[in-house]
Amino acid sequence: MTLEAQTAATTGEWADAYRPIVVAVDGSEHNRSAVAWAASEAAVTGCQVVLVTATEDHLLPTPHFSIRSQEEAAQDMLADLRHEVRHVVAEQVVGTEVVTGSPVDVLLDRSRDARMLVVGKRGLGGFARVIVGSTSIAVAGRANVPVTIVPDDWRQMARVGAPIVLGIDPYRPHHLPIHLAFTRAHRLGVPLLAVHGWETPTVYSWDAAALAGAAAQWERDAHQDFDKVLDVWRERFADVEVKAVHSHSHPAMAVLDAAEQAQLVVLGRHTDGKLGGFTFGSVTRAVLHYAECPVMVVPTKGS
Repeated sequence: MTLEAQTAATTGEWADAYRPIVVAVDGSEHNRSAVAWAASEAAVTGCQVVLVTATEDHLLPTPHFSIRSQEEAAQDMLADLRHEVRHVVAEQVVGTEVVTGSPVDVLLDRSRDARMLVVGKRGLGGFARVIVGSTSIAVAGRANVPVTIVPDDWRQMARVGAPIVLGIDPYRPHHLPIHLAFTRAHRLGVPLLAVHGWETPTVYSWDAAALAGAAAQWERDAHQDFDKVLDVWRERFADVEVKAVHSHSHPAMAVLDAAEQAQLVVLGRHTDGKLGGFTFGSVTRAVLHYAECPVMVVPTKGS
């Protein structure tokens, strides 16, 4: 067991190590970044990684092309990928599945027994199409486990010492995404950037001084609420270097700015369809579309 795996075990970060990491595979060259990221996670956490691809069920057999031949090609592709990551994780802990059905349905079904889903950000088709309005967004918004979206050209080794970015809504600070971000920062020995983006609420007043005073007070209260949330976690993870980032901008922009040099962004997703107190579309879509590092979306399950 590696030192990282031992640390992960002692922090309880990966208490469910018997559950696999499921990776969506579409066969494109871009998708290999997602596979590599998932393999690294599996190696550290000591769990299995399962490479899954979907074949469409509406295809009809022909003399030149059949569902069976498509499945065989998919199996060969998965076998090649399994062999490619052998230097990261043992081949015997890498499973492969070819499933008939739509990518979203297949992934959501596999998420019932998974610890995490990993998908690519772009691709030629199948699982990892352009993220806006496609499979990755659908899965990130509906899965009951964390979903990590990995950019096409991501190279984890280039950001080994980079910080973890955690987006927090201080008015709805859910436990699970905060815990995952802190335990990961602890395990990796990297800083944690806790980001709170906010915009001054509109206040109608003819008194300019009163208006300025109200805005200033609202900002002070927002900072205090944010710091109260962080103080609890700073005490629990005293060895994690935490930087509170107060940004007078939309939460999506605040997170994206902090993520420019990060190795991972962690965001919570409320099961009521909102993320961090803001609509799923306004924040999640922006961060997932524009972030140049992996983004982990964590369902809060009412925590």
